[in-house]
Amino acid sequence: MFIIILGVLLCLPQIIIAAPKLLLCSDSTAADYPKAGPNDWQGWGWFLREFLTIPVVNLAVPGESTRSFIRTGKWANLLAQTAPGDFVVIEMGHNDNNYGMEQAYTLLGVGNEVMKSPFGEVRTFGWYLRTMIADVRSRGALPILSGRTAGNEWSGNQFVADYPFARWSEEVAREQRVEYLDHTKYSVRLFQAIGRDITARYYAGDTVHNNAAGARCKFVITVVAFSP
Repeated sequence: MFIIILGVLLCLPQIIIAAPKLLLCSDSTAADYPKAGPNDWQGWGWFLREFLTIPVVNLAVPGESTRSFIRTGKWANLLAQTAPGDFVVIEMGHNDNNYGMEQAYTLLGVGNEVMKSPFGEVRTFGWYLRTMIADVRSRGALPILSGRTAGNEWSGNQFVADYPFARWSEEVAREQRVEYLDHTKYSVRLFQAIGRDITARYYAGDTVHNNAAGARCKFVITVVAFSP
């Protein structure tokens, strides 16, 4: 048995404590909200600084997908701040299947399919992840893929545990031989353990975004013991 204080951090390689800095590429679920009140949105990335002694550069932006992060120049901005030996954590998947956001959605899966759109080529989620990995490695830094955090979704008394974009992230991580943070698994295990009513207290008015308490504890984690 062991204790999870912050599942995403416990998954990180131990060598991370010696890295020059950690950069985070993600969406609203990890973004910083400096003026947030206790019941407002807060991203889990905001609290990384409390658990790491190295500098944290949180570049997570609400509404972004892998494709839009690259297309709008945010990825280039991250790379410009990346130095040899840095760690770059990439956690995407909440917005990559949002077909209401024509500039953000990606094709499903990890293949090499391509589709034309008014905003240029659209490729698969896995293709964009591989591109990001190659870019990070080209700068002498270490990419880390993370499964997207689970939402507050239930089927009866069972917490919804199947997240295709997390599975695809893990598949690309294996293929590319990079570290994988199973953020999804730890979220699911916790939510199922504490139940629907307690889980709801850690959300900020929807099924996706945490309040400060939920974000601080990696989507609802206070202290959870479980067997690996």
